[in-house]
Amino acid sequence: MEDINSYLEKNMASIFPETLSRNSEALTAAQQQLLTRSHIAIIGCGGLGGYVIEELARIGIGRLTIYDPDTFSPSNCNRQLNSLNSTLGKNKAEVAAQRVLDMGTGCIPKAVPFDFRDDLPKKEHNIDVVIDCLDSIETRFHLSDLCNTLAIPLVHGAVTSWYGQLGVQLPGFNLLAAIFPGKETQPTEQKPPSVLSFTVATIASLQACEAVKLLLGIPSPLHNNWVQIDLKHHTFDHMPVAAP
Repeated sequence: MEDINSYLEKNMASIFPETLSRNSEALTAAQQQLLTRSHIAIIGCGGLGGYVIEELARIGIGRLTIYDPDTFSPSNCNRQLNSLNSTLGKNKAEVAAQRVLDMGTGCIPKAVPFDFRDDLPKKEHNIDVVIDCLDSIETRFHLSDLCNTLAIPLVHGAVTSWYGQLGVQLPGFNLLAAIFPGKETQPTEQKPPSVLSFTVATIASLQACEAVKLLLGIPSPLHNNWVQIDLKHHTFDHMPVAAP
């Protein structure tokens, strides 16, 4: 009987349609099929979320559920991929979902224009990975706890100015407590921080990469660890944390 890998290699055209054909040297047919069958939730569709959604849809993730109750405003235009004159005042999740549909890569987006805490706890979503693209420490802790409750891996990312950070929380670990000790109830800053476009794009790309590695079972030094990134001085400082 023909094994699955042989079957997939013989059916490359169906696994790698023209819109995904340039993935074929970097990914095997089995890996591409796995991505096509995967489901990722992105929490926040602004700066980080916009780029994360873009890259995951273009690599061929099968389903993306994207959460954001917010709408685009002029102050978003310096760094948010989907913030345009034509989208001002529109919901960020809905705009991102429409862009994904226009790509034609086969990714199926679901826009959820309200708080993730009202929907994500429903286990029937069968989500494989959650990506944190939030901007509030307090809300990040809620998401971290929820992912542990649901036993879903979480890819964390945060940005400010020239600087960013990235980490991966596997089920059962509390990465946010290691990154932000004693700040579980810290309120959102009153004044929005300065954020540069290339910082957002860099951290978002690394988040997308870590999510794909999780789906493909590729080991990463960021599992239950995190890295601080300084783009002004080009430093990447890994910040290992003790096992729980």
